[in-house]
Amino acid sequence: MKKCNIGIVGAGTVGIGLLEMIRDQKEAILEKTGLDITVLEIATRTPSKVPKWVEAKVSNDINSIIKNPSIDIVVELIGGSTTALEIVQSALKNGKTFVTANKALISEHGSSLFDLALSHSLEIGYEAAVAGSIPIIRTLRNSLVTNQFSSISGILNGTTNFILTKMEVDQLTYKDALKLAQDLGFAESDPTFDVEGIDVAHKISILANLAFACKTSIEHITIQGITSIQDKDISNALEMGYRIKLIGSAFLKNGKILMSVQPTLVPFNHPLANVMFEKNAVYYTTSHSGAGMLIGSGAGAHPTASSVLADIIYYGKRRGSTPKELLELNQFPAAEYGKFNEEKSRYYLRFTTLDKPGVLAEIAKILGKYNISISSMQQEESLENEPTSVVILTHLAKVGDYTKSIQEIDSLKEIIKEPTISFPLMENM
Repeated sequence: MKKCNIGIVGAGTVGIGLLEMIRDQKEAILEKTGLDITVLEIATRTPSKVPKWVEAKVSNDINSIIKNPSIDIVVELIGGSTTALEIVQSALKNGKTFVTANKALISEHGSSLFDLALSHSLEIGYEAAVAGSIPIIRTLRNSLVTNQFSSISGILNGTTNFILTKMEVDQLTYKDALKLAQDLGFAESDPTFDVEGIDVAHKISILANLAFACKTSIEHITIQGITSIQDKDISNALEMGYRIKLIGSAFLKNGKILMSVQPTLVPFNHPLANVMFEKNAVYYTTSHSGAGMLIGSGAGAHPTASSVLADIIYYGKRRGSTPKELLELNQFPAAEYGKFNEEKSRYYLRFTTLDKPGVLAEIAKILGKYNISISSMQQEESLENEPTSVVILTHLAKVGDYTKSIQEIDSLKEIIKEPTISFPLMENM
């Protein structure tokens, strides 16, 4: 038997879920792994919200956890990359193994933190930082390490996938679906980090680091969230044989990395199309294993807490061993980036315009000017000179040309209400 004492910083949804899992599985974990896990201290801004059955010391004093010589592992569950950065730095300097679910922290500061951990012969566990309950981090590090990746992509945010699913299944508006997600605890009161794609950007950056053995930066990711999606876009996509999903993608092309986060039309026959509600999925293509996908719950207390607990067990058993995994991460070179605007894709375009002669011809002329040809076009029935919605599917064209054409289309006085909506199609991702 090996004892493992932990201190938890943050007792929100995931923190309470972790405490419940440790309470309920303590004996089973001991029997299966030989690790005796005990929560010694919890630091939280709201100690009164910690359940009465918790036997650990509860306070708002983070330093007490950091300085406690009996604590082996510090678990950080507060999010963000300011206070959390100070916590991990202090924890490592005080000889603590560090476990986190904080994707922003690892994406923005991972390289320097791995250096610091290595200098103290310690390890950092961050399985829970990407894709909830899916064991993707160690899968990339270990199980697929012999493969060369050509792409890795996926549905990496349970909140946005839940919203898009409810908009489809229950015909909810974006606003109503978001409110439901907040009521169920899948979305924060301020959902910006999720719905604007920032959360996914941090996660795909981390996955790209491991898949392509390089150090990437979120600054090189094209990011578009889901806030502009309307129920008509959901129904239009379904009629065409697609579902709209927020996809984070990273590709290796001619030795250079291309990364994006954007709503994407995924065909029904693609595995990602059937990942619904708060589920997450990671889809990859490799040299030897071909294509594969891992799927699991990505939002809620217990899915994330299960990955945190898996890290506690894994690194708790490894305490005192040489952190070879961090050594490998620190040897990664900086990524080289391709020019996303030069890539080609098909696009879904929707714009609202006045139903008057010559408007569609002018739009087609602008698209033609940028070498974009139309595959299909649909227009809602409307009265003459009244607003109408027009949907266009295009043939392959350069992404940069779409950007220029949409800017010119939006400058037309006949385009009203909102800017042109544009999503790529999955076939070429």
